[in-house]
Amino acid sequence: MDNITSVQYLTALQGALRGIVAFCGLLLYVLGKTRQYHIPAFKYLQNFIAVMSIWGFFGGVFFICPYIDLLPYISPFIYASITFSGSFFMLFCVAYAYPYKEALLKKLAWILVVPCIICISVLVPPLQRFSITFTKELVYIPYRDILEHYHFLFYIHIFFNYVTVIAGIVVVAYKSIKYPKEITVGSLIAMLALALFVGQNAFYTFGPRSNLLFCIPSVAVVSCMILLFYTMYYDTVEQIIDKGQSSLLENLPFPVMILNNHNLLIHTNSTGKELLSSMETLPSRYVKKHDFFLNFTVFSKDDAHSEARASQQVIQQKKDKTLYYLQEQQITNDKFKKNHGQMIMMVPLTAIQNFFSSLENKAFKDNLCGCYNRHYFQLRLTAPVHEDMFPISILMCDIDNLKGINDMLGHDRGDSYIKFCYTAIRSAVPEYADIFRLGGDEFLVILFQTPATAVKDIVQKIDAYVAHYKEFEPHRIGISIGATTAQNSNANMEDCVKAADMEMYKVKAMRKGRR
Repeated sequence: MDNITSVQYLTALQGALRGIVAFCGLLLYVLGKTRQYHIPAFKYLQNFIAVMSIWGFFGGVFFICPYIDLLPYISPFIYASITFSGSFFMLFCVAYAYPYKEALLKKLAWILVVPCIICISVLVPPLQRFSITFTKELVYIPYRDILEHYHFLFYIHIFFNYVTVIAGIVVVAYKSIKYPKEITVGSLIAMLALALFVGQNAFYTFGPRSNLLFCIPSVAVVSCMILLFYTMYYDTVEQIIDKGQSSLLENLPFPVMILNNHNLLIHTNSTGKELLSSMETLPSRYVKKHDFFLNFTVFSKDDAHSEARASQQVIQQKKDKTLYYLQEQQITNDKFKKNHGQMIMMVPLTAIQNFFSSLENKAFKDNLCGCYNRHYFQLRLTAPVHEDMFPISILMCDIDNLKGINDMLGHDRGDSYIKFCYTAIRSAVPEYADIFRLGGDEFLVILFQTPATAVKDIVQKIDAYVAHYKEFEPHRIGISIGATTAQNSNANMEDCVKAADMEMYKVKAMRKGRR
């Protein structure tokens, strides 16, 4: 009676330990889902933990409830999970030792065919028991006789499991010996975990089954899973990659967007989110690339390279006229020729815009008054003018007595006189009028959609503005203005300018005659 009690006690203890394996595996699997990993080995580690959890769950049921009717159906699941554990263990070791050999991992993944076949094989015999239990009819399955009489499946399972486990250990050990400088604390912990798993396999096969030492495999499995998970979860390289990528994207001063292979926006940094929020036409979710670029004008696009993996072009936002240098880069796997998505970087051309603005100011603007200069006037004179802009009136303005102000009061006072005359002209003409300084004392004004009758009022406003200015007394000041109007596009603009110039000289001569 005591002997039976102790056996029952050990059996229940073994079942409880298997349950602990299942609980720890489930906990580690859920915890691993809370982080986004870039280490290839972690995928295989999660699969390894999952199958060991299944092994622990069915093993716990098998030992805690040894007399239930479902017991014949539980044992095959235990064997199936153990078979898969060896395959995922080996794939984990290879991915851990050689994380960048994706082609090798793809080829080795075919090894999972063997445990799939074994899994199907061990699940076939319980079909007869299932039929007897629930239908009360005996169904003959020849395949079951083969399995039970020759037991070859058990030996295949044992051989395959040990080969995969030993192969994984050899790969990690070879990497550690060949590249000793790469051995870190995490690698040493991983090797300890691998040794525990190999030890529990050996103990499970050759160890005692009737005393407390039989609890060692469950303890070793739990320790192995925790140690391997620790090396992955707190891996320094992974943390550097993860934190580095996120901090790099967030700290970039320009929008960076990632799209999937359906051209749907799936991620962007903080600068990109600000840009998206400023576009009222876009939906709050599921932003498509086409809808996004409707808010921009494309200035340069090379159609010959439209299907290339990387393209560069200049775009301008329609709302605030901001220029961007756009670079689109396909996210592809070169080895397997697979397109995963696209990354878009939009660098604002603020520096270039400022450069061209300063260049424009130097090339086309007058340094003293800020209006356009003669060079820009020559360009405008040859530019075509739309018919809707007529009638166009031209004012030729000449500052009176500028030489006398410069000679008597100095050039600083002469510059002030020039600025004052520009202010007088600017205050009298509409905002859309173009003002050009052609020389030291000459200004030219182009008035679009302005008839000759409106020109007289503008000239009177300029004269009235100048008449109230007393700073240069007793020196005389004034502006002589000649005007002409082109009624339609048939008029020659150069001839109009010459006509306005002649009118200006007539006015100037008339004023001298009066004085």
